[in-house]
Amino acid sequence: MSTKPRFIFFCSPLLLAALITSSVPVYAVNDAMMDLLKIMYDKGSLTAQEYEVLVNAARADEEKFADSATSIKREITEEIVIADKAPEWTDKIQLKGDIRTRYQGQWEDGVIDRHRGRVRYRLGIIAKPIEDWEVGTGLASGSSDLRSTNQSFDETFSSKGINLDYAYAQYAFNDTIKAIAGKLLYKSYLHKTTDLMWDGDINPEGFSLNYTGANDLGTTFVNGGIWVLEENGGSEDDPFMAYGQLGHKFSLGGLSGTVSGTYYDFSEINALGDIATDGTNTDYRFDAVSLSGELGMQDVIGEGSKFGIFADWVRNTDTATAQDTGFAVGFIVAKGLWEFSYIYADLEENAWPDILPDSDRFDGLTGVHGHEFILNYQVWKNVTLGLDYYIMENTADLGQNLLQMDVNVKF
Repeated sequence: MSTKPRFIFFCSPLLLAALITSSVPVYAVNDAMMDLLKIMYDKGSLTAQEYEVLVNAARADEEKFADSATSIKREITEEIVIADKAPEWTDKIQLKGDIRTRYQGQWEDGVIDRHRGRVRYRLGIIAKPIEDWEVGTGLASGSSDLRSTNQSFDETFSSKGINLDYAYAQYAFNDTIKAIAGKLLYKSYLHKTTDLMWDGDINPEGFSLNYTGANDLGTTFVNGGIWVLEENGGSEDDPFMAYGQLGHKFSLGGLSGTVSGTYYDFSEINALGDIATDGTNTDYRFDAVSLSGELGMQDVIGEGSKFGIFADWVRNTDTATAQDTGFAVGFIVAKGLWEFSYIYADLEENAWPDILPDSDRFDGLTGVHGHEFILNYQVWKNVTLGLDYYIMENTADLGQNLLQMDVNVKF
């Protein structure tokens, strides 16, 4: 009898087992393989030695796969954790902004009525690169006008400009003293309650200091700084202003409030071409003192409601004219999704530079007085409908009414 058939017959069980174990994943057939080897051994197709070798090989593959599966699972888990965790630098950066669409109607004695569609877009990035430091950069729509980030719908769908709105660096020396420099956001460095003197879109340029200290009576703050108005390349007399402010925040029972006094010193302001361009400022000498105060109460008209009163007052102590004083008084009430406020303002011709007040109050001029009504309704968390209505007159008894209807979306 030939030995070749016997060799093939003898090897076939081993070849079959080897093919199965090598061509099919261990995790899918390991149990079935063990059963098959047992059957072949029971039928005499495998010797005891062959059976033992194959069983040990199958078990080794099973252990190897288990270790591999555990390792793969661990690697996948680590990758998921890494992917799910935001990069470290994102914890140091805050992105914020808003977009506002507006209808604006303007009616003025002796002037053609105006109806405009307008949009405002603002985007800001605030970062804290290292401890005690903060840097901020903001972009906004509009032109180079210091008092407006509005962009009117005109010029046949033309592209609109984006400008640098602010760019600053701020350092906190400790818990009570901080400083800021650049084109800056000044809310923490100058207390005021209305836009009688400062339009809300103005971001001054220069540097400021702030001290804030708690005491038994509340919190006392001191602000000061130097802000550059213009760089005059043809002269050493560069227009700038310096200011110092002392204020106090307090809380008493259900009342809370803030009061402050400020001194402003304007230097070389006569070099500014914008002064008296409309005849509202007739004197370029401006050293002014101002007082500001606000008082707030909770639950006045029901649970969850807020009510507050506020006032600003300013006097130019350097002018030779009698038109040297301005003031604004008003109140605000809020309940639920609604908020309403009212302001009466009166700003005489030389009380304050006419390049700085609210640009919507009779074109931002001085020598004006009148009323402002503001109503806001929060439709969703970051979406607000707003209505703002001005009824103003100037010293020549010419009137101007202004209506603004807004949809504002914050992000």
